[in-house]
Amino acid sequence: MLAHQEACYHCGLPVPVDGGWSLSVLGKDRLFCCPGCQAVCRTIVDAGLEDYYRHRTTKAARADPAVVPDILKKLSLYDHPDIQRSFVRGSVGWREASLILEDIRCAACLWLNERHLRGLDGVLDVEMDYASERARVRWDPGRIQLSAILQAIADIGYIAYPYDSAHREQILKDRKRRSAYRLIFAAAVGMPVMQFSLASYIMGGAQVGGELPLWVIIGRWTTLFAAAAILFYSGQDFFVGAWRDLKNRRLGMDVPIVLGLTIALTGSLVATLQQRGEVYLDSIAMFVLLVLLARVYEMRGRVTAANAMDRLARVIPQTARRLTEAGDEEVAAVELRPGDRLRIAPGEVLPVDGTIAEGSSSIDESPLTGESTPVLRRAGDAVTAGTCNIDQPIVIEVTRVGEESTAGEIRYLLDRALHSRPRYAVLAERAAEWFVAVVLLLALVTAAAWVWLDPAQALSNTIAVLIVTCPCALALATPVAVAIAAGRFADMGVLPLRMSGLERLARAGVAAFDKTGTLTLGRLRLLEVRTYGGENDQSAHDVAAALEQGSEHPVGKALAGAGDSTRYDVQGRHNVPGAGVTGSIAGREWRLGKVAFALAGAELERSVEAFIRERQEWGYVVVALSDGPSLQALFVLEDEPRPGGRELPAQLRDGGVSRVAVLSGDSTRNAQALARRLDIPEALGDLSPADKLGWIRERQVEGARVMMVGDGINDAPTLAGADVSVSFAGATELAQYSSDFIVLADDLSAIGDARQLARRTRRVILQNLLWAASYNLLAVPAAALGYIPPWAAAIGMSASSLVVVANALRLRRDGASRGSPGRERPAASASPEPHPRWGG
Repeated sequence: MLAHQEACYHCGLPVPVDGGWSLSVLGKDRLFCCPGCQAVCRTIVDAGLEDYYRHRTTKAARADPAVVPDILKKLSLYDHPDIQRSFVRGSVGWREASLILEDIRCAACLWLNERHLRGLDGVLDVEMDYASERARVRWDPGRIQLSAILQAIADIGYIAYPYDSAHREQILKDRKRRSAYRLIFAAAVGMPVMQFSLASYIMGGAQVGGELPLWVIIGRWTTLFAAAAILFYSGQDFFVGAWRDLKNRRLGMDVPIVLGLTIALTGSLVATLQQRGEVYLDSIAMFVLLVLLARVYEMRGRVTAANAMDRLARVIPQTARRLTEAGDEEVAAVELRPGDRLRIAPGEVLPVDGTIAEGSSSIDESPLTGESTPVLRRAGDAVTAGTCNIDQPIVIEVTRVGEESTAGEIRYLLDRALHSRPRYAVLAERAAEWFVAVVLLLALVTAAAWVWLDPAQALSNTIAVLIVTCPCALALATPVAVAIAAGRFADMGVLPLRMSGLERLARAGVAAFDKTGTLTLGRLRLLEVRTYGGENDQSAHDVAAALEQGSEHPVGKALAGAGDSTRYDVQGRHNVPGAGVTGSIAGREWRLGKVAFALAGAELERSVEAFIRERQEWGYVVVALSDGPSLQALFVLEDEPRPGGRELPAQLRDGGVSRVAVLSGDSTRNAQALARRLDIPEALGDLSPADKLGWIRERQVEGARVMMVGDGINDAPTLAGADVSVSFAGATELAQYSSDFIVLADDLSAIGDARQLARRTRRVILQNLLWAASYNLLAVPAAALGYIPPWAAAIGMSASSLVVVANALRLRRDGASRGSPGRERPAASASPEPHPRWGG
């Protein structure tokens, strides 16, 4: 038996005195503390992934089967469709889930998990996120089950289970705590390093008679150990990042940092041993402290958008009160099924999407739409998960649960949007990689040049070049701003489906709008009534409501809801398609519909004709009620405009949009009438989808960037053909899939807010890129020429990252957001019937 009390090769714990378990790894026999660690190692080796042991920087967790959580003993439960409903999405041929990975110690752990999963038959794709220790896995359920994927992760010594925001929040808290510890350590230990350096500068630490003063020798050795401790504890992430980049054959931003710090520490050690030459310990301490501070702000910016998504998950309750024949019962939300009936008390948050079956109440929809004003919902109206009941108890019938709910769909799409970056984000990331290679070449040239010119300055200037460069600023210029903007879009009730559309939204100079369902809500409402003869307003309302009772026509539905349809009993009701309806009430014959139909060709007084003509010129629908040839009432209806429609054109013009137009398939008269009411200067009617697309192509040929806003199936070609497209939560599914942004509320001014945010985001990104490029173009040559010492280079590099992140964080505060103080918001109205994909 090999020597006992050695450390386990897998987890690092002591090997038992009475023996151990062995296995050949990387050409040598290795000892293990238990059969669990040996089995895990054997799995890794058999999978051809033993390079994990060569690249890892920290020992793995112990894999003793006796301490494996009970959750891994019941993995088959995760294959049950009812269990998967809460966290798995998919379609024919694929499923996808987000998983949290435990016991991740370093980047090599993620590398191992990703390679191992990609080698499984049936796994289609794997994405790993080191920051949140999260994996998104897509698989073919016909070839592999989720339990097999989780077991494969357990086989190599890790634990995975469905992602939840509470656990992610705990991970972030732990990460922040570790960052705080390292920052405090760097500050506390770095303080005496800086004090000694300051004393050396003031009191003079030069050699006297070829020897350094004793206090300088002691101080150098003391601060050398202090700087080394700072570097290898507080700065350990730099080394992990650099190793990860080199292992993946790429030059990341940590590579020059680690190279500069290593050369600085090595040079300082040589100078301390030889008791002559310069030391750079103050530069090491200052650099680590400042870069850690910059990365705290960087992490703060990166999690902003993720917090917006997780906020939706955190507000949704995990239990619900389900109605049964025996009474109410408390059940877990994952047990709910479509068709279940739930009782929602005032102040409670809805756990699922549903339809109100009993009662009516105001619903706070701000978590999803950004609209701060509660909306009145009645029986038959759709309500969504994550919204809050305000006034009184209601009973809802469940329609969609889990990841299929509106909140689950929004979280998924926002997460997907963050992986779709603007063009300049991709370019900046590629430029950062090339920039690192250029910096390393410049450092080599600097070292060679100064060795030839003045060897005493070679080390100092080379370190300054490596440290002063800031690829961090270049690489962070876009991602942090984009992540914060995604969170702000979600806050204002706008869902970015493709963040790559952000630049196009900011630069759009022409805005085109569909009419029905876009500038209007696509439903008629009664605007005005005028009575003639012996009828009063109320009786005219009730007669019209009785005649139209049960009608599905938009005009009929609007009139039926405007009065008491049960007041009169209608006999012989007869519908005349395209004209109106007739019927008898108490022996009196009534006609309701178009003016010519209702009056059967009778002449009208001039004042009445003028009234009808004026209303029709403004795009309103005029319906006449008569009892034969005698006019009794005129009803004026309008296609209800969306809130914010009157403010939006001015918003867009103030934001640099030079041309706003209405493109409608409705009549030119109606399109122009609505355009006049909304102060839109250009309106075209009687257009086919091909005509609309042709108009957009003409503007693009002229050099304009076009934003198209639409909602119908016939709008899909124009939405796809425009430079940037916007749709609504109630739009058709085809229109939504053709869009870059979706407005979740009814308020059109959200589009103006979104464009303002896009312009501010673009401006911040360009400022960051300009700053990063200018700083590096000035600082690198200055450092190479010897004008910037290493300690000043440390300040410059850290300050550059801080400037970029701080500038991006301004997006969280700048400008008006939805519902912000000082801006009047129109009251929300009841929404149209929601599209089944989105809910309300």
